[in-house]
Amino acid sequence: MFRLRVKFLLLTILVLVTILSAAPASSQGDNILRILSNADIRTSDPHIAYETETWPTASLFYVGLVKQDIQGNPVPGLAESWTISDDGLVYTFTLREGLKFSNGRDLTTADVKYSFERILDPATGAPTSFFFAVFEGAEAKLNGEADEVSGIRIIDERTIEFTLTRPEWTMMKRFALPPGFIVAREGVEEAENFGFEPLGAGPFVLESWEPGVRIVGSRNPNYYEEGKPYVDGFEMSLGIEPSVGILRIEAGEADVALDFVPSADYPRLAGDPALAERLIPLAAFPNIDYVIFNHNLVDEPFSDVRVRRALSMAIDRERLVQLTNGRSVPAAGPIPPSVLGDNPELQPQAYDPEGARALLAEAGYPDGFSTEFLSNTDPQAVAFSQAIIADWANVGVQATLTSIDNAQFLDLLINQPEPDSFHIAFTEWYLDYLDPSNVYEPLHQCGGSYNWGHICNEELDAFFEEANAIPPGDDRWAAFAELEARLVEAQPSIYLQHRQNYYFTSERLTIEGNPAVLLVFADATVQ
Repeated sequence: MFRLRVKFLLLTILVLVTILSAAPASSQGDNILRILSNADIRTSDPHIAYETETWPTASLFYVGLVKQDIQGNPVPGLAESWTISDDGLVYTFTLREGLKFSNGRDLTTADVKYSFERILDPATGAPTSFFFAVFEGAEAKLNGEADEVSGIRIIDERTIEFTLTRPEWTMMKRFALPPGFIVAREGVEEAENFGFEPLGAGPFVLESWEPGVRIVGSRNPNYYEEGKPYVDGFEMSLGIEPSVGILRIEAGEADVALDFVPSADYPRLAGDPALAERLIPLAAFPNIDYVIFNHNLVDEPFSDVRVRRALSMAIDRERLVQLTNGRSVPAAGPIPPSVLGDNPELQPQAYDPEGARALLAEAGYPDGFSTEFLSNTDPQAVAFSQAIIADWANVGVQATLTSIDNAQFLDLLINQPEPDSFHIAFTEWYLDYLDPSNVYEPLHQCGGSYNWGHICNEELDAFFEEANAIPPGDDRWAAFAELEARLVEAQPSIYLQHRQNYYFTSERLTIEGNPAVLLVFADATVQ
């Protein structure tokens, strides 16, 4: 009997230990921030990152000269101060004393110069190089004609000067974004894959990275903000479907996801006062959902503007709004209505399947045609794509949907190994800064970094250059409103809707949204 009792006691202890070890770490009162992501994180390299999951990831390991506060105003980062010349052409930054990278090496203006020249180096392949193409000498660097950027001048170890070719009204916002983060040269040169082996001066240092599984980091002991980060480290679990992520956050198994709250979950969360308090509206980054066409495929039906317009007329945008549970508005053009320069006279394309059929017939496709449609595997993107394809089927256009992981989706669209790598795709754009130029320059300008559809209209480009040279004010906004009207007339893409997005947090997490990096991990606390 005694032996039986001992065995029973040992078995009970074993079961309790197993349960406790398997319990969510957050329930054990640890100080680890637990993050989720549906997408695999394709990179933490701030000069390559350009998605709503990779920018926050980059901010775990890196920081720039300046940051933005919640209102979007510049505040000190690695630089303690800065000046801007009266003509808006010269920006001078003074670094804080005693800055170090996470490996303990001193961070100086030589590292700042290296970082900005790296993003402008064509060998880097940075999709955000256009942010700093206004630097004097940037064009020569981007074209491979110069080793250095003449407009970047080191004055001393703590002072650096940037000279522009023209005033750029959004320059301080650009400096605050991840493309302006400072990287360590040895990290880039010695890493087998720098995107998975970060070395910066941000709040955390990498412990391990298992692609598709998890990323683990710990507090950077050399971080310049004393006492921060407030958590001891983070663990990011990858491949977690967004709705599953919501349940894990509610159960205390995770703290926040890099994915926005799915439309299907929003009504329940918003309708519960206790849960609604844990919704964080996206601080900035107004967006546009849109359909792009591969304009390189000149023999495809959609090379005809009448076909593109017919396909736009065939889409029931109110149905798309319903799919977001009312968290979106139909788009009249690519510029979000919250951004100055939006054209208030434009109206969303009316749902007109009969008119779409007539226009298709006029273009020579009375019986419609067949095509291919691409999206990533985000549940909302798939739902929107399926709704669009169903609407097109009603006017005789048969589109076959292929959905692939976001990392593969981006790799295919960015690199396009074959001329016909895609035909039509659903995608989205979040403005990097609140200026209408950030809609035209990357998405529509000939050779734009996110102009995956190869749109190229030299007349519109010339008009954009004129509009972009106008200082902020009524004249600038009027010029961009006219540009938006011309874009809608040309119909290079189909503009669908503008969404309001939210993050959802655990009960124990306190974290702020931010217009530059989305979530401020350095200031996050868990209780």
